[in-house]
Amino acid sequence: MDAQETNIYHAILITSVVLGIIIVFFIISITRQQRKNLELHRLNILAEITALEKERSRIASDLHDELGPVLSAVKMKINSFELHDEEDRIQMEKTNVHIDDLLQRIRDISFDLMPNSLIRKGLIPALREFVDYLNNDSSISFVFTSETELQVNEQKAVNIYRIVQEIAHNTIKHSGASRLSINVKMVNKYLQMNINDDGVGFEYEKKASETMGFGLRGLVSRTEVIGGQMYLDSVPGKGTNYSFEIPI
Repeated sequence: MDAQETNIYHAILITSVVLGIIIVFFIISITRQQRKNLELHRLNILAEITALEKERSRIASDLHDELGPVLSAVKMKINSFELHDEEDRIQMEKTNVHIDDLLQRIRDISFDLMPNSLIRKGLIPALREFVDYLNNDSSISFVFTSETELQVNEQKAVNIYRIVQEIAHNTIKHSGASRLSINVKMVNKYLQMNINDDGVGFEYEKKASETMGFGLRGLVSRTEVIGGQMYLDSVPGKGTNYSFEIPI
């Protein structure tokens, strides 16, 4: 190899090394930017969910602490009247029934927005209470099992509760199931939650692309916000299984 060929070889080698460094730097820069974008997206979702939960909590508190007592006071005031006409007494009884129905509806809405037990007692008691509530108000059999009482911070507890709530409501509305099982356990500092039903199932890709897929995207968003992973297995005619792994 003469001097000219040696120079050409060195030039090609140097150029290749420089191009390689540029490409590696470019790939690293893109990777870092993608990570920043993902983290920014996660923080934006977290901010939206936090604002939503604060508003839900405020509305639930207003309903439970203000409107409920006012209606109860109105009912007591109405029942204090002495009525001698039979038709008037019948109307009072009907009014009491309407007020009782309204009070129950307020309690249901308040419970749906933010159950007090979630804040006062924690995640597991709140989930048990939610399942009991569903069993009293649905033809589907809901079963909840947990190996232990878990200490979960409020942010994660609220999001896990909302995940269960969303799946339960979707099951009632769309699955055609007769049974839904919820199991929660701890494995190596991870909360593992499995939820499965015996309903009609669905095609995930098709459902996710439809408007109704918003619920599925919400489940994924809430899971990502608390650093977890969601796995979904659904086959038409064979039910649906949701699996979650969340660091605690």
